[in-house]
Amino acid sequence: MLRVRCSLLLAVALLSCLAPLANSQATTPPFTVRVQYGPNVTNVADGGAATIPADAIGMATAITVTATYTGLASADVTAVDLTGHTDFSITSPPSLPATLRPRDGVALSVRFMPTTSNRVLGQMTFGYIEGRTSGRLTINLAGVTPEFAFSYIPQGGNATLVAPGGTVSFPATAVNATSSAVVVLTNRGTSSGVVSAISLAGGAFQLQGAPLPNTTVEAGKDLRFTVTFTPKQLETSQGTLSVQLADRPATFNLSGSGSGPLFAYETVLEATTTTIVPNQVIALPDALIGEKSSLLVRVRNTGTADGSISAISMLGTGFQLADLPFLPLTLAPGGAIAFTIQFAPTQPGRISGRLRIGNDFFDVMGAGLGPTLAYFYAIGDTNTSVQNNGSVIFTPVAVGRTATVRFYITNNGTAPGTVTSLSVTGASTAFTLSELPRLPISLSPGATAAFTIQFTPTVVGAATATLKVDTLTFTLSGSATAPDPLPSYRFDAPSGPQEPMQQPAIGLTLAAPYPLNLNGTLTLAFNSEVFSNDPAVQFALGSRTVNFTIPANTTKAVFPQGATQVKIQTGTVAGTINITPSFATDAGINLTPANPLALNLVVPQSAPRLLSVELSAKTSNTLTFLLRGYATGRSVTQMDFQFTPTSGENVSTTKLSLSVEPNFLAWFQSTSSQQYGSQFTATVTFTLQGDVKTVTSLADTIQSVSATLTNRQGVSAAASVTLR
Repeated sequence: MLRVRCSLLLAVALLSCLAPLANSQATTPPFTVRVQYGPNVTNVADGGAATIPADAIGMATAITVTATYTGLASADVTAVDLTGHTDFSITSPPSLPATLRPRDGVALSVRFMPTTSNRVLGQMTFGYIEGRTSGRLTINLAGVTPEFAFSYIPQGGNATLVAPGGTVSFPATAVNATSSAVVVLTNRGTSSGVVSAISLAGGAFQLQGAPLPNTTVEAGKDLRFTVTFTPKQLETSQGTLSVQLADRPATFNLSGSGSGPLFAYETVLEATTTTIVPNQVIALPDALIGEKSSLLVRVRNTGTADGSISAISMLGTGFQLADLPFLPLTLAPGGAIAFTIQFAPTQPGRISGRLRIGNDFFDVMGAGLGPTLAYFYAIGDTNTSVQNNGSVIFTPVAVGRTATVRFYITNNGTAPGTVTSLSVTGASTAFTLSELPRLPISLSPGATAAFTIQFTPTVVGAATATLKVDTLTFTLSGSATAPDPLPSYRFDAPSGPQEPMQQPAIGLTLAAPYPLNLNGTLTLAFNSEVFSNDPAVQFALGSRTVNFTIPANTTKAVFPQGATQVKIQTGTVAGTINITPSFATDAGINLTPANPLALNLVVPQSAPRLLSVELSAKTSNTLTFLLRGYATGRSVTQMDFQFTPTSGENVSTTKLSLSVEPNFLAWFQSTSSQQYGSQFTATVTFTLQGDVKTVTSLADTIQSVSATLTNRQGVSAAASVTLR
């Protein structure tokens, strides 16, 4: 207890000694000052300064100033003053006096509203009392602002100031050539500024080297880009350039004019002058065949510069140029030249051409006056036009029948025409003319003459001849078909599933006699059910096709050697045997139906067939057997053997089963097996052990052997072999 009291007394004494010393010394204000604008924060010491930027003149920057007490006791903030430039102002003063504990702060809002781009200064003072001590905390504020000025440097010229709303002028530029101007944005303020975007409108103007969006320009620096001008016409072109700044868009007008030659065209006919433009039609006066008409063409340079014409040419039958000037030529502004287009038609009707003057083109049109004979033929309600050396095609007709066409000659011209001769020539006598008009035929414009052409074939097939109308020729083409369609037919064949390794016989019969000799072919196709072909599936004659004939007015198909049936080998593989016929006449006309009736013979999958069991080798204690057979499903899973012992001998194993599926699978999947269908030959060797009683060797203890084969369809019949 005594020690505690001494400690307290000592502490009080120490504090009493220190207090006068603190009052007698200068101290640093126990505060930190934090200045924040937007996301930016600056810590300012007593007497220090913070620089505050604005985005543009007239755009305010909100500032928050916070003074935080860093002492150990408490302090009272009694006053806050802001002096200096009036661009700084307090917008939200704190409630004073404010008592602050350690780490407490007092905050106020300040606004920087620049009225100039010059650097401006302000000073903020905090008055405070800590204990018995009063003091002042002072910080300085500096305001900076960007300010942009605009100018442009035309190509080959000097820099020119331009204010928003002003005009960037380009010099007169040749049409399709390009001039340019460099646009300069200078930041003459005290802070960096941002150019948000630059855009341009006007078809003749383009931006080059435009800065990226939101490009920053430091104070005292400039930003440059290029605007190009490419006029497409002589008239003045207008556009706009827009520069988006932080506070506003600055918009400028763009203006430029094109320079160069401009050609104007006109035609002169008698006393009439007509203005024309490129790609317009120039109509020349009509002209009789063998005569000519003409038209004057005049070219003027209405532009602002000399123009060169390197070529004047004309394309089109019957058109030619006259009175051409020497080329190439230079045509001064206001100058003119003239030349003549002549039209001398060689045939009646409208005729077109193409005129070129320098780089400009015009369609030229004229009409020749004279007869124009046109030809067409009618089959029923269908009319078909035909030209010289063209073809008149008749509807196919059966032998002995007649097809007709009506042949017409029409004068589509502008003068009368005459036809003096009509005839048919050629090797074929199937074509004749009838209902002929009296010759010569005189056809006025718009008139038509007609006659009939008949086609009466005597043989099957195509026939041609030549129709002559004066000097013109037309090919007459007809086709004769068989008189009757093919009757239906049937196959004479066994029904139901077919056994393998058989030779069923089939025949073919028409439902009714046919009047012409028929030649045909039966084609065999095999659709394997087990994905393996069987070459043994064929006609018994040795191939997969067989020819037949059906004599006229009969119904039975006759096969080689006069047989009315032909045999088919069914093979040893499961599947469908498809027999399809085709038919043709002696003349080669195909009469096979579009979807011919086919014969399908099915060989199903079945249990294996064991054809034979033979003893192929024998030693004193081994027996080797050769098994021959087939399996339509190309699958054998098991072999079973039954052993019959020799009388007097005791054989302990009389039955034996072998799992052989892998062996047979390997055989049927081999290339070698494909030529045998599903047939196989299997070799099985048995080794005998034990004692004998009445015979001299172990092999003689077996009297006979019986074997069966098994697959998923069933078990084969047994086959046996006797050994003794």
